[in-house]
Amino acid sequence: MAWRLAMMTPLVAQPSMAEPRTIDLVIRGGSLPPEQRLIRVQQGDAVTLRWTSDQALSLHLHGYDVERRVVPGATATMSFTARATGRFPIEVHASEGRRATTLGYLEVHPR
Repeated sequence: MAWRLAMMTPLVAQPSMAEPRTIDLVIRGGSLPPEQRLIRVQQGDAVTLRWTSDQALSLHLHGYDVERRVVPGATATMSFTARATGRFPIEVHASEGRRATTLGYLEVHPR
């Protein structure tokens, strides 16, 4: 009789473990403040990085191959699902008179 009850009980959807994460990042003088240089998220999170800068820059999130151009007075957005785990550099690409530099890191931890 118990098995019949179990068969008739509707399946309850499990809540998603993924967290939507929106992180605002401010670049001044080509650098992030120390507290923003390491971004930690969980595998499966829907991540949105919103960038502002006081100068025009080209940003690249390695490992996810997401690139965005940031210009003063505007917000550039990188959106992705954190599928790959590990530590990934966020780099300012080289441009006129500027060497490529690492701004910080994205760490994606397994669930």
